[in-house]
Amino acid sequence: MPTAIPACSRPLRQPAWFVLRLAPVLLLGLLLSACGEAEAPAAGRLDAARQRPADPALAQVYASSCQLCHANPASGAPLAGDAKAWAPRLAQGADTLLDHSINGYQGMPPMGQCMQCSEEQFLALISFMSGHSFQ
Repeated sequence: MPTAIPACSRPLRQPAWFVLRLAPVLLLGLLLSACGEAEAPAAGRLDAARQRPADPALAQVYASSCQLCHANPASGAPLAGDAKAWAPRLAQGADTLLDHSINGYQGMPPMGQCMQCSEEQFLALISFMSGHSFQ
């Protein structure tokens, strides 16, 4: 009479079967993930990292205080040179923008990380980043 082999000592054949059954599904998933069109970055996003104010002193302030957020699309801050992103902010007026720069607003830190900046410098930086001249 044949001896029964205990279940715990039988060779496992399910992993190979499982992989063979799962392979087409994984392959289909990989193929479908390659479908679709990648969104091209907006021109403003590409230019934001390269822009600098013409005034060397203002350019230094921009590089040390503003650029970290206003040239980084992931930050959520309006990018330098992105007129569409700046339009609703400009509609609030210079006084509101200046107040947000000095006192902070949502993700904008107080003084925009520029503790030594004057109101005139803030307005010049906002003008540079937004492309809008304040009179």
